Amino acid sequence: MLHFKNRELAEKYHVSPKTVSNWIDLAKGGKVDLMLIQKGKYSYVADTQENDAVLKLLAAKGKKYRNTAYFKEVSPRPEFYDIYSDRQILDIITNLSVHGEVPLQYNYLQDGAKHWEDRMTRFESESVTNSLAGTIELLQDNLAAIDRLLKSKKKVNVIDLGVGNARPVKEFLGHLLKHGVLHRYIGIDISPAMLGIAERNIKEWYGDAVRFEGYERDITTEQFDDLLVSDMLDEDADQTLNLVLLLGGTSVNFRSSNDAFKPIFNSMHRNDLLIHTLKPDTEASRRYLDLGPKPGSISLAPNFKYILDLLNIDESLYDAEPGFDGDKRMRYVRVKLKAAVQIKFDLGGGKKRVVSLETNGRILLFRAWHLDTTEIITELGKAGFTLLQASLTEDRQYFLSISGVENRTDMERV
Repeated sequence: MLHFKNRELAEKYHVSPKTVSNWIDLAKGGKVDLMLIQKGKYSYVADTQENDAVLKLLAAKGKKYRNTAYFKEVSPRPEFYDIYSDRQILDIITNLSVHGEVPLQYNYLQDGAKHWEDRMTRFESESVTNSLAGTIELLQDNLAAIDRLLKSKKKVNVIDLGVGNARPVKEFLGHLLKHGVLHRYIGIDISPAMLGIAERNIKEWYGDAVRFEGYERDITTEQFDDLLVSDMLDEDADQTLNLVLLLGGTSVNFRSSNDAFKPIFNSMHRNDLLIHTLKPDTEASRRYLDLGPKPGSISLAPNFKYILDLLNIDESLYDAEPGFDGDKRMRYVRVKLKAAVQIKFDLGGGKKRVVSLETNGRILLFRAWHLDTTEIITELGKAGFTLLQASLTEDRQYFLSISGVENRTDMERV
């Protein structure tokens, strides 16, 4: 029978490992009704629905009798409420209280965009292959294949999802411009500041030759087909192709990697193409985790620390834990709390919300699922895409796929 490790229970029910040990002792004494599994000299809680109900009651009971001194109370900084919309604040509250995480996209607003730009500047100066260099290499290596798949269309709209600073597509846009087919360059990002950086860069590189269209959207949930209506209903629609870019491994940052593709597929038309790049699962990618402010660092990079600072969770309250989970095959950046924390949100008009986080509880700030190339192709297929082209960098550390939707019927769109 399946069972939990004590650490897993502590994380699941937001309690300390000592509390879990106490529950097991109570179960051994017949004082709580928990089914235990014996493994050698150790006892573990069985993974059953009945146990889950009991554990929830035990966790709730323990929290009920705590005094306020148990928690370190913090309140988000005033600028937190200026940066995020009410909907985004609710999403942050829900993710903290239910999933113990902060969605990665919220680290890129305002000053967070500058932190990301600094990181990309570092990547560009490095001599080793990284996500930026790998993406640029793959796009350049596949220009001939892309040209072939464009099928001599007269107009190509490039829709860059999670546009960042637009650096990965600089040469690629120049290639389309040289061949006279670039019609529109549309950048989509949750961060207005990031869109501003991308627009500035495009202007610097191409002047008036490329007009940047920036749209503030959350690509985790929002479609973009409305931005293409005029082109798709135009008399030249048959000679227009939409080329959608999802670069740099954005898809594997989602709670479920397949979730990234659904809004994209539902926004695309027949003959449109999706170009997707990411870092596949390899022994090297598991060993080397460049997630800190500089290579080899175990402290939090500014782009991961940003949201914690806005929530007023001081770095003295947590330890940084970047790493790789071999069971889940997931790279991560998270923090482990040194003390129990209550975050008090003031939503105005007397509306307040409180999120309570336990000592030794973890807040996930970044995840990247490790998928091998076969699994990546399978995930694309599940979302409805047809693989047309695949490629690896010379060192096999970064992967590019080009997929189409032309073989799908409208009834299959989900």
